[in-house]
Amino acid sequence: MFMIIAFKPTVDGVLLACSCLKECPEAELTFAKSLGELDRKLGFSFYGEEVKRLGFTPCGGIEGLSKEIFGKRRSRMARFDPAPIRYLDLLLRHRDCDPVELVHLVISCNGDTDQLYSGKSKLAKKYYNYMRDVSRAYERLCMFARPEFKGGILTVEIDSPHDIGELFCRWLSRKNPDVPVAVLVRTIAWVGNGDLLGLDRFAKLTAAFVESLRTQSGTDDVDELWDIYYDSQMIDSRRNIGLAKKMQPKSSASMSRMAKRDRYKVERGIASCRLDSFA
Repeated sequence: MFMIIAFKPTVDGVLLACSCLKECPEAELTFAKSLGELDRKLGFSFYGEEVKRLGFTPCGGIEGLSKEIFGKRRSRMARFDPAPIRYLDLLLRHRDCDPVELVHLVISCNGDTDQLYSGKSKLAKKYYNYMRDVSRAYERLCMFARPEFKGGILTVEIDSPHDIGELFCRWLSRKNPDVPVAVLVRTIAWVGNGDLLGLDRFAKLTAAFVESLRTQSGTDDVDELWDIYYDSQMIDSRRNIGLAKKMQPKSSASMSRMAKRDRYKVERGIASCRLDSFA
């Protein structure tokens, strides 16, 4: 009977699909983010075939599975390239990544991980560039995003074409372990250190719910007060516009509200302000 390998587009799901496809090379691949989505997809396209569902429930032994797929030999990758597991994780976050195509790429390497990084084939080169795109977008967020402390929550709104809100939230929560942090991505919010709010340590919530938690408090005026102080001390004749543009690039200005404000100051200068503004 014809078999369908249905997997969730996660690292576990991709590795399990690779292992299963090696045993049944003639099987058809498909993917879905949830079992409900999978049932709808199968109902439209497939009838009566045997379906193997992979990655929709947590599985252990990912290290052993990784050695089975990638081999035990350490790959000869560049110093700044991630390990194979991280490589897959970054790829799956790219907006144009096709998980089925990715499974075929990994299978085509036959345990030789170097082929993922060398870019010798057209497909390997495309996916290596995808990985670098996601990695650069994540690094830019870490460097240039400007969280705001409001209502007792360190919050930042980001706008990225790739699915890196979770990664950035985990990094931000590690950097600020004593306060709850929230990364808002359109209607979704990733919350870190949520146990300080009576939530799970790390949670995926709606942006509207996080906004409801950000009640007004005395800490809301800290950023505005700092801006007034900064503007009052700035000496316009000592402005190094070239360095300012390098430290706050225009390409990063859309990453957060504070980054937009910083870039505006770089381009337009500082508004006239005196210490009398504090009174």
